[in-house]
Amino acid sequence: MKSNLFYKCMLSLIAALLLLTFMQGDFSSKTAMADNSSEKIGKYQISAWSSQSGPRTHHSGYFVIDTTTGKVVDSKSEVHSIKE
Repeated sequence: MKSNLFYKCMLSLIAALLLLTFMQGDFSSKTAMADNSSEKIGKYQISAWSSQSGPRTHHSGYFVIDTTTGKVVDSKSEVHSIKE
């Protein structure tokens, strides 16, 4: 008898959660819209890199890319060596 009451409570809880999930679309906020303004706002991605070319030498650098146009805005590479 107790297990039968337990199953009824669990099924009722599951049904209530499914109903709330189904009704979630009615209570959600507005959908986000993209800004179509004519302003030139750059969205940039920065990538840094480094590699070792020997026991005392390594190379490093970075790229800055404008993701709206795909052009490289800035880049730099350097060679670092340890002198004894």
